[in-house]
Amino acid sequence: MLTALPRLRDRVYGAFLMRSRLGEYERLLESAIGARYRISSVGSFWRRVQGEGLDAAERYLVLRHDIDTDPRTAAAMWAIDRRLGVDSSYFFRLSTMEPQLMAEIAAAGSEASYHYEELSSVAKRRGLRSRAEALAHLAEARDLFAENVRRLRATTGLPMRVVASHGDFANRRLGVANWVLLADPAFRRSVDVELETYDEAFLGRLPHRYTDAPHPRYWAPADPAAVIDAGEPVISILVHPRHWRADRGANARDAIRRIAEGIRFELPGATRRRR
Repeated sequence: MLTALPRLRDRVYGAFLMRSRLGEYERLLESAIGARYRISSVGSFWRRVQGEGLDAAERYLVLRHDIDTDPRTAAAMWAIDRRLGVDSSYFFRLSTMEPQLMAEIAAAGSEASYHYEELSSVAKRRGLRSRAEALAHLAEARDLFAENVRRLRATTGLPMRVVASHGDFANRRLGVANWVLLADPAFRRSVDVELETYDEAFLGRLPHRYTDAPHPRYWAPADPAAVIDAGEPVISILVHPRHWRADRGANARDAIRRIAEGIRFELPGATRRRR
């Protein structure tokens, strides 16, 4: 129990007390621009790969934002992107959808789309306890995804043909990712999805992948500044707004929701009656 206290302290600091790191975010992008990187959204990079191919004389940085929480900080990051004139991707969950912000992102030539989690949502609602049970409910989760993406396209007017799987605690407990929903080519065609960000063909084009991390680590596997300075031809950076500014209200709501979901998920039979 005592060994968990430092981790709890770091989580509390990161969620409620951490100073804004948005200046560091801006400096990171400025350093990439200064190193002659073409900063691209997921979709624009993939279309180039599929079309004319990558230019050996160019350097590419694929910039992706997963809006797990805190769309206000996402908007602040988008303002920085727009000021610097970079192209990037923003993937929103159902709980963080901001149609006006998404429209602004798309109108400027960047990418706004869906950060989906239907398999974990079904697992939590049904009280599923194993990978086998989750996979047995794929059809239900796919039906839910199809309905959600249809509705979101109608609401936002955006194509959402590039999507990104969200990683929920339920996925980790069950040992199955949300992206298995789109592993079936026929289903993918039926919902008009061109690319899932965890497709092997896409990841194989990204030899240097970095993601931000909670305080105090901040980056995994390391700070990408070194590979930017080294001029590696292709780099991918994934960021989450909550790791760059502590929105106390958004983080408190998310913590309460997460605790409630965790309790329901762990209590035997608590959700199975909803079958």
